[in-house]
Amino acid sequence: MRPIRKARLASLIKEEISLILQGELKDPRIGFVSVLAAEPTEDLKECKVFVSILGSEGEQRTSLRGLEAARGKIQSLLRNRVRLRETPILRFTLDESFQKTQDIEEKIRLAREADEAAARERESRDKSESADSEDQS
Repeated sequence: MRPIRKARLASLIKEEISLILQGELKDPRIGFVSVLAAEPTEDLKECKVFVSILGSEGEQRTSLRGLEAARGKIQSLLRNRVRLRETPILRFTLDESFQKTQDIEEKIRLAREADEAAARERESRDKSESADSEDQS
């Protein structure tokens, strides 16, 4: 399959699955799910769908189980929307890059706050030392 067609098809599958999850699926286990990417295989027999799920680890696992349980329904709805010879078997994969990015940003924020606090402490110490030296003179 040509790379351009594969990319176009991946984008179409991603968009359609997003719409299906937003409007047509009523499973209470499925929380706030964002479809980040879809990677169909060369023969279009399978498609790995990368999702990001907002919530705790337990909520993420529950949502992922809900997605797996609804996989047949999602594939059926996808078959009606996307005209292919065969509808790919969907494999949902939790993409943790968003969570990792948030963790790194939090560590950077804490490091900045610690640096700023240390700088303020140095400034106040330097001011008090210069005031003490002026008092002694």
